[in-house]
Amino acid sequence: MKDTYSEELDYASQIIKEAAHLYIKQAQAPADIYMKGEYDLVTSTDYAIESFIIDKLSKNFPGDRIISEESYTESLTDERTWVIDPLDGTNNYARKIPTYGIQIALIIKKQPVVAAIYLSELEEMYTAHINSGSYLNGRKIAVNSSVELNQAVISMGDFSKTGDRVEKNRIRLLGIAAIANRIAQLKMWGAACYDLASLAVGRTDAYLVYSYDLWDVIPGYLIAKEAGAVFAQLTGEPFDVTATTMIGASHPELMNALLQAIAL
Repeated sequence: MKDTYSEELDYASQIIKEAAHLYIKQAQAPADIYMKGEYDLVTSTDYAIESFIIDKLSKNFPGDRIISEESYTESLTDERTWVIDPLDGTNNYARKIPTYGIQIALIIKKQPVVAAIYLSELEEMYTAHINSGSYLNGRKIAVNSSVELNQAVISMGDFSKTGDRVEKNRIRLLGIAAIANRIAQLKMWGAACYDLASLAVGRTDAYLVYSYDLWDVIPGYLIAKEAGAVFAQLTGEPFDVTATTMIGASHPELMNALLQAIAL
């Protein structure tokens, strides 16, 4: 595996920014909103951005596989695979809350090697490729590596929307109760791209998520990791792309303190 993917990263960041300008900033009409589950919605913008990005990737990297939230939910293999979330934080977008974004990652042999997140309302482009650091609008960034637990600002993944949501959300609430009196603040942004970008740039200090899909967290995982964050599963086991839970922290001591507090 080569150790630089600058061509792929440049192209990925270019097309997600272009998609944002075409379908969000220069949109000709308000987005149509549809329900894809009892508690989950999707918009015409999700579909338009997804189609645009897939078309661009298919033409520029014709041999690569694609996994994307709305249309291409295949299983991950060892092949070169692009993972796309065309609009992470769709509820925020639909309600004109500015914490949403477009994100993309390239995974090879189940290891992310390229990632880009574009937060269009903030005009922030986060990028990383493996072993090369993380950048915000071309400026190198790093996590807040010195904060202690009692001053930590932590974000958490959204509540579950699936059929077994009652039990899943009960566990989430137990996690909140376990840390509520030991940290400075808890945020729930409703968009993993914003959570992990915030961790990478030092706005927050840790991120907890109890369930997710691959496209939700893998782009931000690489960006935060390259910025210095450490990751594990909420059980304390090592994190990889096959995991089902995630905790990211700005340094190992904070990670250990949080794992002890939630003690799954």
